[in-house]
Amino acid sequence: MPRVSVIILNWNGRELLKACLGSLAAQTYEDFETIVVDNGSDDGSPEMVGIEFGDVVLVRNPENTGFCRGNNIGMERAGGSLVVLLNNDAEVAPDFLEKLVAAADLDPEFGMFAPRIMMYDKRSVFDSTGLLVYPDGICRSRGWLEEDEGQFDEADEVLGPNGCAAMYRTSMLADVGVFDERYFAYLEDLDLAFRGQLRGWKCRYVPDAVAYHKKSMTSGYHSAFKAYLVERNRIWNAFKLFPRRLLFLSPFYTLARYVAQGYATATGKGISSSFVRDYSRLRLAGILVRSSLSAIRRLPEIMAERRRIQQNRRLGALAVFVLMKKYRLSLRELAFKD
Repeated sequence: MPRVSVIILNWNGRELLKACLGSLAAQTYEDFETIVVDNGSDDGSPEMVGIEFGDVVLVRNPENTGFCRGNNIGMERAGGSLVVLLNNDAEVAPDFLEKLVAAADLDPEFGMFAPRIMMYDKRSVFDSTGLLVYPDGICRSRGWLEEDEGQFDEADEVLGPNGCAAMYRTSMLADVGVFDERYFAYLEDLDLAFRGQLRGWKCRYVPDAVAYHKKSMTSGYHSAFKAYLVERNRIWNAFKLFPRRLLFLSPFYTLARYVAQGYATATGKGISSSFVRDYSRLRLAGILVRSSLSAIRRLPEIMAERRRIQQNRRLGALAVFVLMKKYRLSLRELAFKD
């Protein structure tokens, strides 16, 4: 069995996938398998893989099962003790796997590893160096849109890896579970990372393992569907993961976020402003209502999951508050940074 299993989820991204697989073919580390899970593509992606990358394991789903289910299917097929998830719109440096495996060997108590992810078309600008969390369940990447001035050159602990490019120990996945398929896509990486942290699994940022990301090529950067999923899933994150006291305070943090994002929209700043340019304020309000109703409909099963998670966590409530303070996403950054 190979030591590393690389899983790439694809949906109608033939040329993106080809470039991603090409970067994996150039890796200096060789003890890995590549599993492509195709989510019902009709653009010739599966045929391209079969013709041009014959050593790749291809799993074909008849329909788009979403990011969570698609990657879970790949993880079910994975034989490695380390699992790397890689977006089809990402490419990696030749020593990407070598550096991640070296970090895993150096820190056996760590269950998650976050590479340095840079913008594909602006390679001096960060996409992600790990996750930050806002106290209502939303997350964003540390370093997002920052120019590289050496501020993230040190290997350190982070909350969790961005799902675009991430490595997990299979022993951690066996302990805490895989992605929650109810999420479909977005914020599932925070959910998995937080569940890992609650069970005592830490995450190491690996600055020497570099990936380049062509941001939101599949769903669109400011798509209405993405906004709906993010707003719904952050509610589930709060109910599943947060200590009771913070859960009660979470609606006030959400209200503060809405006020700040409303001001950002009025002044032409932030993601909400960009969304309104593409759609409308009425459309945005409708998404917030629909996402909240959708979250509430499944709240009984989410609360059952909460009880299981909280009963099995190894971190006390105080340690969880410390964790969230250490990796907190500021309201200013959330509302005003695009």
